[in-house]
Amino acid sequence: MKAVNEKKRPALGRCLINLVTAFAVTVVLVLAFALVLCYTDIDEVWISRGARIISVFSVALAGALCAKGGRSGGWLIGGISGAAYMVILYAVGYLVFGRLELDADAVIKLIYGTVAGIVGGIIGINLNGK
Repeated sequence: MKAVNEKKRPALGRCLINLVTAFAVTVVLVLAFALVLCYTDIDEVWISRGARIISVFSVALAGALCAKGGRSGGWLIGGISGAAYMVILYAVGYLVFGRLELDADAVIKLIYGTVAGIVGGIIGINLNGK
């Protein structure tokens, strides 16, 4: 039973923490995938596919975590968190590599990141356990 005076973390702060959690999961999954690639004879075509699968999973996780505590609008919260995840990913890429390529592929990645966030948000809003 929760105390009446318990303060809830603001939605924005909770979502930022959950985005960091999703990025941490991304790092762990990428490292595991790198080990698999290093010690097996997987075809090179799976490198881009694996990276895309990991990012879609992580974006959906971010959307689910951000929307989990809410009462409604999980799709919106998930979509915003998915888009934010992708924008942060591009910003980090720019800081690390010093270039930013905003082409059709970047727009497609932003769209699928937003859609994955929406799906995650829909799942997360239904995980309240009522």
